[in-house]
Amino acid sequence: MKDISERVFRHMAGARLVAADGSVQAGRGAVVRWKGAAGDPAGSLRHELGRLQEPMFVFTGSLPAIEPGDVLEQGGERYTVLHGSRVILGDTVVCTRAVLERKGDEDEGL
Repeated sequence: MKDISERVFRHMAGARLVAADGSVQAGRGAVVRWKGAAGDPAGSLRHELGRLQEPMFVFTGSLPAIEPGDVLEQGGERYTVLHGSRVILGDTVVCTRAVLERKGDEDEGL
């Protein structure tokens, strides 16, 4: 499968992904605040356990793999990955997308 995501996002800010096993991946992309769907409060997300806390963020960029529980770092901020997937068009990987929750200082010991 052809992957064009590195070329598409080559001028975007750098991002660092720390996987649950401690491995580190580098990529590029943008983290933006998720505005939610019409009728939903901005940045909220439904989950089996109820509504997740606001604000939520979305990463769009180039990373080889991204899994729930990974930590994405960009621009001095740290985010926990809640959901990640790759956007594929035909046989071409266009980008990696992930729903994120910003990590606060209170999350450091978890």
